[in-house]
Amino acid sequence: MNNTERVAGPGASHLLADISRFLTGKGIAAYVVGGCVRDALQHRATADIDIAVNGDAVPLAPLLARYLGATPVTLDAENRISRIVLPDHTWEIDLTSFSGSIEEDLARRDFTIDAIAYPLDETIEAGIDAARCIDPFHGRDDLRRGIVRAVSDTVFTEDPARLLRAVRIAAELGFSIDPETEDLIRRDSRCIEMVAGERTREEFLRLLARPGAGERLFQLDNLGLLTALIPELAPARGTDQPVIHVWDVLEHSIRTVTAVEFVLHEGSWDHAPGDVLSVVPWSGELREHFDEPVSHGSTRRTLLKLAALLHDIGK
Repeated sequence: MNNTERVAGPGASHLLADISRFLTGKGIAAYVVGGCVRDALQHRATADIDIAVNGDAVPLAPLLARYLGATPVTLDAENRISRIVLPDHTWEIDLTSFSGSIEEDLARRDFTIDAIAYPLDETIEAGIDAARCIDPFHGRDDLRRGIVRAVSDTVFTEDPARLLRAVRIAAELGFSIDPETEDLIRRDSRCIEMVAGERTREEFLRLLARPGAGERLFQLDNLGLLTALIPELAPARGTDQPVIHVWDVLEHSIRTVTAVEFVLHEGSWDHAPGDVLSVVPWSGELREHFDEPVSHGSTRRTLLKLAALLHDIGK
């Protein structure tokens, strides 16, 4: 049986081969890491490529960008992280710096399924050979089990954005979160308040974009993240509504997201009588309207779900 997986499609394999030739010529050891390896092992396409280089990625990025005819961007000067954007925007290549061993670098990552590395060498064009993966935390086992598991008990205090990322990755992959990792999220949930708004916005909207976002919002609340992220929702818990309502304002708001998903043909709704969708207007034109991007990473569909969550926040 062929145990080799393409890296995000043949185009990425050729691109990585070019990068390998450039870095090898400069005597720089490098590894494909993170979601790129994870997605290749899961037969999933990805537009993002993460490469860990044994050296300083910031001065290296402009040289590699010139070689590829691309544009370099410094993402984090303090942690020495850069990005290279190809002219047609088909790929974004993130370069991270590490010293010491690749195993030490993987130990600083978030989840076991993202703590898998693959040597960036001349063999990369043929794809990833699972037998050559560097996997000190048994991430491939967790991929097979469908589990998001923290690499260590400090991953969330080191970068609290990972609190939301755990739920978002689980949603995108259809995975569950390891119970011990859930306990860590509950323990550190208030740390989400320290994360820059731009980062929480990106993670939260990516979560809302997925079908089943209503159930994931209940999960966020169960983990202590929802009201830590949106403190204006905290007073909604336990706030009663007029007699025609069954739930308090918070549960009503979350269930409204599920109802909106139902109307948008994203899933079922337990409270829909009969074939109720037959009387709800829907067409290919409406689908295109709600799927249209309105800002970076967001569509009308996603923002409608956000509006549904916040529609009663004034109460």
